[in-house]
Amino acid sequence: MSSETPNFEPMLRAIPNRTVPSNIRNGSLALAAIGIVASLYGFLGGDAELVHRAQGAFITNFMYFNGIATGGFLLATIGMVTHSRWPRRFKRLSEAFAMFMPVTYVLLIAFLLLGGIDAYPWAHESMPPHKAIYFDKTFYIARLVIGLGILIALSQIFVRASLRADIGVAKEEMSKLGLAIPEKWESMIGGWSGADAEVQKAQSKMLTMSPIIIVAYALIFSMVSVDVSMSLAPHFFANMFPAWYFMSAIWSGLVYLAIFSILGSKWLGTSNLMKLNFYHDIGKLTFAFCMFWGYTTFAQYLPIWYGNMTEEIGYILYRTHGEVFGTMSMVTLVLCFAAPWSILLSRELKKQPKSYVWIIGMVAVGIWCERYIVNMPSIHSYHMHESTSLPLGIVEIGMSLGFLGLFIYVVTNYLKDKPGAVISDPLMQPDPEHVHVHPHVAEAHH
Repeated sequence: MSSETPNFEPMLRAIPNRTVPSNIRNGSLALAAIGIVASLYGFLGGDAELVHRAQGAFITNFMYFNGIATGGFLLATIGMVTHSRWPRRFKRLSEAFAMFMPVTYVLLIAFLLLGGIDAYPWAHESMPPHKAIYFDKTFYIARLVIGLGILIALSQIFVRASLRADIGVAKEEMSKLGLAIPEKWESMIGGWSGADAEVQKAQSKMLTMSPIIIVAYALIFSMVSVDVSMSLAPHFFANMFPAWYFMSAIWSGLVYLAIFSILGSKWLGTSNLMKLNFYHDIGKLTFAFCMFWGYTTFAQYLPIWYGNMTEEIGYILYRTHGEVFGTMSMVTLVLCFAAPWSILLSRELKKQPKSYVWIIGMVAVGIWCERYIVNMPSIHSYHMHESTSLPLGIVEIGMSLGFLGLFIYVVTNYLKDKPGAVISDPLMQPDPEHVHVHPHVAEAHH
């Protein structure tokens, strides 16, 4: 924990002239264009197998990027509930990630309404009565629309409360420094009643909303994991699967928060605010989620394997021992658990941003592979069971790059005219009751 009072002046001075760097803007748009072309090629190419591959690629990337956006945002609410100080350094980025939630929401609804629902076996087969009710198409789409809609609405209210207080305080501080104020700020702080009152109101609102959002996230993402992912294999069911997904979504959010923070702190003017110990903190939590992912993965695998459960063993065997996906499953275990668990044991590595970003970049790829291994084999076994080649080519890679480009564009476009850190949050200030056990060591780290 840092004992220094944060200096926001470099961040404030970066705001008036900040634009998204042309290479980032053009690169993200180029990746988005690649994704559009790959999607059109997959969905409209006229080949039934290509269509199924495109459907699998979309579901994989929805589960991946929607998880990153929502899981990354959740760190802001967790920090509020736990009154933690270090998550405040990543809070503005967490809020920026929430801006991608509506994008994935619109894409999912469009995908389902335009025929994506045909990827699911229950849309074609006769299901047992209890499953037939649950998988009624209208009920299926309605609960996703309502559930994800509620989560998005809650996130936007939270972000708006945080941003209003920040912009009001930042405007006052920038006026003292003689800096130009972005024009759009005026409309965002109409009826401003003073910094103290507005900050207190915002903190109270966010503290009230945070536990509601966290509970809603657990419930709604449990539903999403079952409906969008697990129902691709409607005769497979695992009680731990929903928790496995919504906890790993937070993990993926932490990974991308660290990547964006390390690579974007200079652009945001927050380099002086991001001390090495804050990367150490998020690195420790990332390491903890890595262990939790390994534990829950094995906890699901073990009883299915030894119990040789008819409904579930085929699901596992097709992924771990099948000739199409077996090798990739082993690679996924290395990227998601074996390698990061071994490397992130190092305390010093987590405090070296340039090295740490490469490690979490590997984890980011590993989590994408995990989403692929969970979803694509279900589509492959039902629609493409005669194919013996791994369906990983232009459609899958191109669509993934498209989602990535769109994600980068949305996040950076949101951040370009906002304070790069939460200037109004009281817990950005040092803890007056905190005492360093080894003051000389602490000073050396600053």
